[in-house]
Order: sequence, then C-alpha cells, then structure tokens
Amino acid sequence: MVEQIILLDMLKKNRIRFLLLAILSFSCLFNSFNIYAGGIARDAETEEFLEEMTLPIVNVANLNTSSVDIYLFNENSINAFVTCGQKIFVNTGLIMELEEPSMLRGVLAHETGHIAGAHLARSDEALKKAQAPMIIGLLLGVGAAVAGGDSDAVQGILLGSQQIAQGMVAKYSRGQEAAADQAAFQYLERLGLSSMGMIEVLYKFADQEALSRKSQSSRVRSHPISRQRIRALENQAINSKFYGNTDSKVLLYRYKMIRAKLDGFLKRPDDVLIKYKNDNSDFGIYAKSIALYKKALTDKAIQEIDLLIKKYPKNPWFYELKGQIFYESGKIKSSIEPYEKSLIYSNENPLILTALGSAYLALEDELYVEKAHNLLNKAIKIDSKNSYAWFQLAIAEARLGNFGKADLFSAERFFILGNVELAAFHAKRAKKNLRNSGALLMRAEDIILDSKNKKKWKQRCPV
Repeated sequence: MVEQIILLDMLKKNRIRFLLLAILSFSCLFNSFNIYAGGIARDAETEEFLEEMTLPIVNVANLNTSSVDIYLFNENSINAFVTCGQKIFVNTGLIMELEEPSMLRGVLAHETGHIAGAHLARSDEALKKAQAPMIIGLLLGVGAAVAGGDSDAVQGILLGSQQIAQGMVAKYSRGQEAAADQAAFQYLERLGLSSMGMIEVLYKFADQEALSRKSQSSRVRSHPISRQRIRALENQAINSKFYGNTDSKVLLYRYKMIRAKLDGFLKRPDDVLIKYKNDNSDFGIYAKSIALYKKALTDKAIQEIDLLIKKYPKNPWFYELKGQIFYESGKIKSSIEPYEKSLIYSNENPLILTALGSAYLALEDELYVEKAHNLLNKAIKIDSKNSYAWFQLAIAEARLGNFGKADLFSAERFFILGNVELAAFHAKRAKKNLRNSGALLMRAEDIILDSKNKKKWKQRCPV
C-alpha cells in the first residue's frame, strides 16, 4: 500500500515532465512553454513585413485573416511554430539564419499549412496515445526502484518508455509535416510564387539530421525531415512555371534592412561595430546607428541615422529609430519631431502611436496630455494586447482626472502581463469610480471574475 501511494505521488509530480518530453516532437507546440522565457519582441517595421508576407498565404489557404496572428519571438533558436490555435511565432534566430525572403515565406507557408490542417488539435490526440507507454514505463521504473533494482536498469526502463512514446508522436508528426509541405506548395502556386526558397530551407535543415540531437537546431528536432520527403516536393516545385521567379529588389532590400536591425538590437554593440566597420551600405549604417545608441553614443548614433533619413526622407522606420534614440537618451523634446514624421509616413502604425503618445506624456506639459490621450486611444483600438499602451493610457487618464478609467486601464495592463492579483486589485478600485459607466464597469467585473478562475487563466494563450 505504501509503495502504491509513493507511486501515485510520483506519477502526479512527473506527469507534466513526461508530457513535455513527448511534446518536443511537435512543431505546433514546440517552444510554446518557453514563451515567457524568451519574450515577444515588438518592432513595427518587422511586424509589418511579416504581415505582408503572411496574409496573402493565409488568404489563399481560405483562413480568416483576422483570426491568424503572427508574432516575432525573441529567441536565438532557428524555428517557427504554431500555438494557441492560429498564432504563428517566428523566432528572431530564424530570420537571422535565412538569407532570402523566399526562404522565410516558405516557412510561413508551411506553418500556415499546419493551421489549415488542424494539426494542433490532432497533436493532442497523438499525445493522449503516447501517454500510455510513458505511464507504463514509469510504473515499471518506479516499481523496480522500490524493489531495490539496479539504478542503470531503472533508468533504461524509463528512457525506453519515453523513446517509444516519442516515436509514436514523431510518426504522427512526420505525416503532418509532409501534409504541411504539400499545402505550402499549393499556397505558393496559387499566389504565382516560387517554392525554391522552401526547398532550400528543407535542404538546409536536412543537413543537420546526421548531427547529434544536441547539435541540431530546434527546427530540425520539432520538424522531422527526410530526403525522400524533400525530393518528392522538389520534383513538383521544379516542374512549376513559377519556380524560377525571384523576389523583387525592393523586398530583398527591406528584408536585409530588418536583418541588419536585428543584428543591431540583439548582438553585442562592439561585435556589431566590428562586423560593419567598413560597411557603408544602408544595412551597415542601420546596424551601426543602433549599436552606437546602445553604447550611449547618442550624437554618433544620430549622425548615422541622419544619413539614411537624408537619403530616404519618407522612410518611417528611420524616423522612428531617431525618435527612440532621443527619447531613451532623455532628450524628450528632440524625439517629438521624428516620432511625428514616423507616424505620418507609417500611416499611424499602433506602435508609433504609442511611442509618440508616450513622448507627449513625458514632456509633463498639460497642453500635450489630451494629444497623448487621443493617440493612445487610437493605438489601443488597433492593438489591444499592447500592455505598454494601456500603461501610458492609464497615466493620461489619471492626469485628466479620470481615476476610474486609470485604474481600469492599469487592470488591463496587468491582465495582459499575467499578473492576475494586481489586475483584480485595480479592477476592484476601478469599480468604485465607474458606477455609472455600464460598459467599463462590466469590463472591470469581467477582469475580476477571470482573475479568480485560476484554471482558466493558466490555460489561456499568453498573447
């Protein structure tokens, strides 16, 4: 009886751990548990590019474009994945690895194929089937341990059961991968685009399969690849009348600029400055301006970005970076003009709306509070998951004397961030000042209710 109690206790404690081992074979779920560890990266330029690349594919896949979201995930591993239903996450490491827009497009088409094929839902079914050998192995292993069995033998039993389970999942996953390939090919065909980039990506990762699992990229581990699978797809691709089509020079330029920007923001400034030391191309100047700004060399950073602004006076992202450099250097007044120009040329991008609104508030001039309030409200209507925009809007409402709204918007901020305690605290405070505001009062009550439902909260998508 004691042994059974110990066994049951160990099963409860280890259930999640073993399920995670099985999940590692799935592209649809891989890395979804590490979302908070890496974090969502927000960049207006990159997000716009990813959306422009993805939405036509989503459209020809007969999916609702408003239901599919794409996120930039700050993670060095070379991967993209689907989770939370219809949300595509693209790791920054993947963009840095893939040299051509067509290669990235192929990955996005593949992930869209997973969504259209409902593979996320089917993976749950595979996991349920895989649980059985894992649990049996756990039982045998624990039983051997209780009986005083050899530790190596016990470990062998446990590892063996995991491998069987992973094999079951991987078998299921390989079929999904082939189906996603075929779907991706058809999407590109309907758009009149070459699938050459997708083939190049498959070969790039197939070369890693001979390496040890430790040395493989996460993309290879989560997306099983076989040479046979590639050749079957390659024969179709080569026979397509669109196979020889290439990306436009404009698209290639934009992609290279984004990669240079990621270089600047994600790598050590000194490494960036060494890499682009003698590079006076637009890409080199872009990366160097960011590296100099990160080293707090504000004047030099501004000199670099001004070179690009002079050359491209209507590019919103150069003005945005200039505004950011001034703002984060404490030169708030100087940040206003470039932010305002960025807003104009970006057609009121929500992240730029938030940046300019924040700059107006930072001036601590009552004349600008109403302006900030209007901009931040616009930003929230477009991008309601932006916690920083909610934070700034709460500040604006407080300065305008709307303390009920200020507390409610603080509750929204903490709710998005996953701090349910603070979300409920601010929502309760908001209720006291929102007695005559029907919709706002209901929203405060909803936040309080959802914050109490811990089980539901833990199951929610983090974005």
